Amino acid sequence: MVSGSLLSIGVNTGNSLDAADVVLTKFEPDGSIVDLDALSAPMPEGLANCLRLLRAAVVDCSGDMQAALKCYERRVVDTTLTVRSAAELIKEYTLYVARAVKELIEHAELKSGRKLRIDLIGFHGQTCAHQPPSIAKDAKASYTVQIGDGQLLANETGITVVFDFRSDDLMNGGEAAPLAPIHHEHLAQHLKSQGKFPIAFCNAGNTGNISVITGHTEGSVTVMGWDVGPFNDYPDKLVQSERNSACDFAGAIGAQGKVNNDLLQLLFDKGAVTENGTNYLLQAPPKSSDPQWYRLLPELCGKAAVGTGLLSFEDRIRTAEYFAAYVYYYSLKWIPPELMIPTCFALCGGGWNNPVSRTHFEQLLRGDFTNNPVLPEHRELFVQIFERLQGAAGDSIEIAMSDEFGFSGQYMEARLFADAAVCRVTGNSFSYPKTSGCRTPTVLGIIRYPHGKPELASENLQRYLTQYRSAELTLDEPHIFDGRWSRASRDWHIRIAQVAKR
Repeated sequence: MVSGSLLSIGVNTGNSLDAADVVLTKFEPDGSIVDLDALSAPMPEGLANCLRLLRAAVVDCSGDMQAALKCYERRVVDTTLTVRSAAELIKEYTLYVARAVKELIEHAELKSGRKLRIDLIGFHGQTCAHQPPSIAKDAKASYTVQIGDGQLLANETGITVVFDFRSDDLMNGGEAAPLAPIHHEHLAQHLKSQGKFPIAFCNAGNTGNISVITGHTEGSVTVMGWDVGPFNDYPDKLVQSERNSACDFAGAIGAQGKVNNDLLQLLFDKGAVTENGTNYLLQAPPKSSDPQWYRLLPELCGKAAVGTGLLSFEDRIRTAEYFAAYVYYYSLKWIPPELMIPTCFALCGGGWNNPVSRTHFEQLLRGDFTNNPVLPEHRELFVQIFERLQGAAGDSIEIAMSDEFGFSGQYMEARLFADAAVCRVTGNSFSYPKTSGCRTPTVLGIIRYPHGKPELASENLQRYLTQYRSAELTLDEPHIFDGRWSRASRDWHIRIAQVAKR
């Protein structure tokens, strides 16, 4: 049996394209998880702008990557962007990630005073488009697109890379999201002994997502998870377009405004509408969302009247920030009554750095419906949710940043992929029917060794792969799937049929 720990680096670049978060984490065979070091590497503005153009092309081409690459190259001609080839852009993005990984290793070794043996990199890649089965007309019309060259990253760093985590779940009938719940379950294992159970991990970025670790009784464990809906997306876009600033720093603008009930109603009814016209917020889990569905309504942008006139910028920002908290609280309705409702809420992600949204969420959880207006059709529901919370915990609901629970919130998503890489090596499923809607528990990701040579993997990793016989657990046909983007891009079922013929 293997007895040594695995050192895994997780990498995540989010929708904001502001930085690569990288974290080095030690995973022990007994399940303990300890972060050793982490950093954020700012993304060059030129690279971010090129990625935005590619992302728009992928969306416009409905996940058809060959068409999207050509579309990008046609459009970039009319810009001042310098990366004209889509292939070069994917290469440049991957090399940027490689530099961030090397910087982290250098920093970690300087911090520890010794040479470190890194076993794995869990590389998510940059999401460009996402159409899960809940939105697609049928399973074969679903797709998910993340770009990033795992083989190039392995070659550049000399470390084995696990990447393309979402494809396996989608090809097994799942939503390919959220992937956080199983990682959060692993963290919750450590917290349960401290009495922090049941617990919800609330991750807030452009999109909010929630993982609920609960059970029917004190001795059982059930894991649920779903994308809640928009979080930073609306206030960030408003501030960027109208104030030429990255975000509402410390909620300074929102704090000067008031929540407008009419705009709140519009946002709930029309703000997050899928391609087939469905209100995403009303869909039951399992479900996953995409920022392309978040509509900048004219009333939100100050271009159409709300009630008797246009709203002030401050009121629009405040309502958008309240809406982020509102949909989080609303989504607790999806926890079945036979399961225990969380008594602990671990907040993670940059969205909670905004005290306006965070305070509203905390107040809602504590039943303050005076300073936090509730839409008429939700009043009974909100009271029922509060009564469940009060019945479970009384006034002792614990709401804190995940750092206070012992795990960095800033690097939560990056660590998630370090964990997913370890689970790929140990052959453990990272998505389940209750978290993503997949048909059966699913192992995620494909493996790339430095220069394609398994013998260049660390000796420690080689022992793990031998012990768990896990090297070939997922569908990996490099001659059919282009390794620069996810296997489950559009028409993935056709490529699977090609595999079957081989």
